Amino acid sequence: ESATLYFAWRNVQKRFFLFRFALMCARHGLRLSGLRFAYLNPLSARCVLLGSIVMHGVVVGDDLAYKAFVREFELLKGSRDDALAPLVEAGTLNGNQANVLRALASLVEQILSDVNAALFTEEACLEAFCFHPDLTVKLLDLFNAKFRPEDHDLEVFGRRRAELVEALEELDTGRRKHDDRRRAIFEQALNVIDHCLRTNAFNYHKLGIGFRLDPAYMDNVKGFDRKSKYPELPFSVFFIKGWNFFGFHIRFRDLARGGMRTVISRDQEHARYECANMFTENYNLAFIQQQKNKDIPEGGSKSICFLYPNEDLAHEREIVRKELQDAGMTETEVNETLAKWSKEQSLEYLHYNQRCFLNTFLCLFIWDFETSKLKYGKYVVDYLCKPEYLYLGPEENMHDCQIQWLAKEAVRLGYYSGGAFISGKEQAGINHKKYGVTSWGVLQYVKHVMKYLGLDKKERVTFKLTGGPDGDVAGNMIKLLGEHLKQQTQLIVITDASGTIYDPEGLDLDVLTQMFHKAQPIAEYPAGKLNDGSFLLCLWKKRNQGSYKTETLMYERRGGELVETWVSGNVANQIFRTNAHEKYADIMVPGGGRPRTLSMLNVNDFLDKEGKPTALAMIEGANLYITQDAREYLEDRGLLIIKDSSANKCGVVSSSYEILAGLALTDEQFAEIKPELVKNVLARLEKLANAEAAAMLDYWVKNDKKIKLSNISELVSQQINRYGDDIAAFLQPLDLSKPENEKYLNVFINYVPECIRKNHLEACLRRVPDLHKKAIVSTALACELVYGKGLDWKPSVADVLPNIL
Repeated sequence: ESATLYFAWRNVQKRFFLFRFALMCARHGLRLSGLRFAYLNPLSARCVLLGSIVMHGVVVGDDLAYKAFVREFELLKGSRDDALAPLVEAGTLNGNQANVLRALASLVEQILSDVNAALFTEEACLEAFCFHPDLTVKLLDLFNAKFRPEDHDLEVFGRRRAELVEALEELDTGRRKHDDRRRAIFEQALNVIDHCLRTNAFNYHKLGIGFRLDPAYMDNVKGFDRKSKYPELPFSVFFIKGWNFFGFHIRFRDLARGGMRTVISRDQEHARYECANMFTENYNLAFIQQQKNKDIPEGGSKSICFLYPNEDLAHEREIVRKELQDAGMTETEVNETLAKWSKEQSLEYLHYNQRCFLNTFLCLFIWDFETSKLKYGKYVVDYLCKPEYLYLGPEENMHDCQIQWLAKEAVRLGYYSGGAFISGKEQAGINHKKYGVTSWGVLQYVKHVMKYLGLDKKERVTFKLTGGPDGDVAGNMIKLLGEHLKQQTQLIVITDASGTIYDPEGLDLDVLTQMFHKAQPIAEYPAGKLNDGSFLLCLWKKRNQGSYKTETLMYERRGGELVETWVSGNVANQIFRTNAHEKYADIMVPGGGRPRTLSMLNVNDFLDKEGKPTALAMIEGANLYITQDAREYLEDRGLLIIKDSSANKCGVVSSSYEILAGLALTDEQFAEIKPELVKNVLARLEKLANAEAAAMLDYWVKNDKKIKLSNISELVSQQINRYGDDIAAFLQPLDLSKPENEKYLNVFINYVPECIRKNHLEACLRRVPDLHKKAIVSTALACELVYGKGLDWKPSVADVLPNIL
């Protein structure tokens, strides 16, 4: 039989793509004719490959075989050869099964990295699947028995599972060490399948393989005590894998929100270093978010999309170069065109893979409330069978265009909250960077700490900062220091991805504020503004001295003269890594930087020759900048630390109010009241930050400063979350619309921003789901109890709740 395949595919690789397609067709027994191809916009990031192909073969008339072909074809973009390719070519696996195995291998690496990161790499997992293809087929057979929509059967799954377990127990090739390693990999792949509640593996039009997991799998890893590293089981874990990315979404409550972070690897070496830490980083970010979200109805969550380096870019660039040369361009024109093309391609690579991750994620949980089923669940066997309530916010490498796209995608796919799914939108949103919501909270903590340390009476207070003028938290912190504490502020150190600067007399806040508005990194600070004894290291300005030596540009002001020097790669890295830690300042504000930037490996950089910290206080504006052991080490030596879950909480509070407004209002209504809404929200942020800062510091002083402030921060989160959970359990069976529950509904109404309460209360009460209303009531009351009555107050909330309203 014959059929014609038509396709339009954006930005596919010119190198090998059609060759891989031909191989795939041959593997499926298809003959091809009538091949027609054309490119639209060939020299841009919006290049589209149009094609039509007539296919002949038995597969065309076989429904199951043709479905398998289409599922493989849809994930062909970005494909490359790996250890599974020979098994696919030999017919042991089909392409979709190989993609499932790749997803399992990537996830098993994350699970077993806590046992031995060097031993259980993704490559080692794929090797195990290839070394024992018979066991791999058994693994896929039981996966099919649980999830293939045409013939899923849990009884068959149970039999096949028992057969695989028995085979693994009997595994004995005479090489015990290798047998144990491969057995552990298969056991964890089985663990994943056991705890997988949904997968899109048999869907059409998918852009990645996704699993929705019961987090209990974390307690089933031999050789690892989960509680030693992950103290609390999450509420849910999602895992998503594509050719060029993988990622997680982890949440700690049913109703939850948190940002999406994209980690971009520079090269294979960097990817290998960062890769195995992704689940740990995601868990820690989500756990911190759960502590930070104490003031809002949504629990804590976080997403991470890890992006592998674009290995195709160099090859594609050379193809484009030849096309430009053949078109008669001069070498100068070729280089200019290629520079623009490369920049566009790098952005498109980031954005495309983010879209793949997010589309796959959304289709795993969007619920059809009319049919009480997954909206995109025709080919999904669903063992969860209930809706999920999730919201995202922007984080690292989430650009404004992607925020707007995601809002539209949530609407297009039919998520119940529509565009409110993502916060930080330009029109119907409160952009964090534009309004400085996170930094506004950090500033309140800075003021409280200055008062408690007596710095508010000093003529000059020195600051050091990580994150550049172009960043959200750091950039807005510079702006706010200039607006509210300009006469006292002496900002002497800034480090960001572009470089690091030190000026003992203080950097020019006006210049830095201008750089913030222009989104310029610190390397673009005008060197002519440097004072004596200062320097500016421009990390992105390098030159090669032969094949084995790289030098970095540094400006120094010596004896009144500006000197331009080139320092060796090792010296540059040393200055870059230590400048913000070694130089003394009264207050340090980490406003950017990767997790674990300050750890026990380098914590001594933060001590002077007498062993004292190089700051009096640290206000953690960035998440996970410092590890817990390093934090405690510095607190023991006198550093006052306001933990990230307290210091930068105002960003999530702003996003939560944005979600509430998005649920209550249309986009047009949101835009109409936005100026007043922003004022209402900023006032609420200031109140919450001051309430927590006062509660923490009062408790600290009351206990003779013997309890670490970071522990007090955790205590605040624990008490609010515990009271909130108790109140939520009390409210769960109640109907808030009944007259006897009016006092609880009034708590919700008073929580709603004044501008919505004044003009749109009826719509708000009608459109906000009861689950969300009760969560707001629980959180509002819990915060009032802890901030109002103090951390010493510890009765049972269930006993006293009826008497406090």
